[in-house]
Amino acid sequence: MIVQHQMSVIEEKVEEFCLALKQYMESASAQGGCLHVSIQKLPSNFHFIVYEFWENSNAWNSHLQMNYGKEFQRSNVDFLETPELITTMLVPGKYQLFTLFFFVPCKRFY
Repeated sequence: MIVQHQMSVIEEKVEEFCLALKQYMESASAQGGCLHVSIQKLPSNFHFIVYEFWENSNAWNSHLQMNYGKEFQRSNVDFLETPELITTMLVPGKYQLFTLFFFVPCKRFY
């Protein structure tokens, strides 16, 4: 499963947001069932895209119940200009997931 988060951050809150995002990424990456987390910061503004790759929807649903994710969502209330946009895509089979992973154009923001 691929999960994409799109977030527009308030300019004055970018530094705080990046710290919270880094903690979230480290916690999510250590979660069972998480294959990879990647972050892209768009150069034109304070817009971030987070890509999460999960073994399956059960692993992602389990991740949603963890405290680190809930804390990150609460902090986003103060950091974001608009509500976060989350999209998901189910990908059949691990082989296809890894094939897609290598073609996602993203880079780490830090």
